[in-house]
Amino acid sequence: MFNLFKKNKGSATEAKQDSNVEKPQESKKEQPNYKKSIQEIEHKIPDKRIIDTIKLVKDPELGVDIWTLELIYDIEMKEKKIDIVMTFTSPLCPYGPELVNNLKNELISIGLEPNIEVVFTPFWQPSDEVKELLGLSL
Repeated sequence: MFNLFKKNKGSATEAKQDSNVEKPQESKKEQPNYKKSIQEIEHKIPDKRIIDTIKLVKDPELGVDIWTLELIYDIEMKEKKIDIVMTFTSPLCPYGPELVNNLKNELISIGLEPNIEVVFTPFWQPSDEVKELLGLSL
């Protein structure tokens, strides 16, 4: 019978040599953090109607808009072009494509040319205010 847990019978010298071998350290690749604070994003937006337009897009499961949920990580504007970096509440969010399409359509309706990038670094973590809004605060 084959035993997966059976130790090899090596010499004490071999064991000592193995313990002296330096193993290469794995370098931890730091993930970029795309998330900006709400205040930082607000300062980049020349027309506050844009935020009101973003707030029209609601997460169908939670019934709360994507701005309030803090799913918008960053916004850059140049004339009528608007670049948005956003995330979902989960990488497997079944409503993700719907959220992106709804956001694009709302922004187009006010004359903007949206480009939306979805990222998951960092993963969405609701703030204390959002947790309270969702009834998740302790």
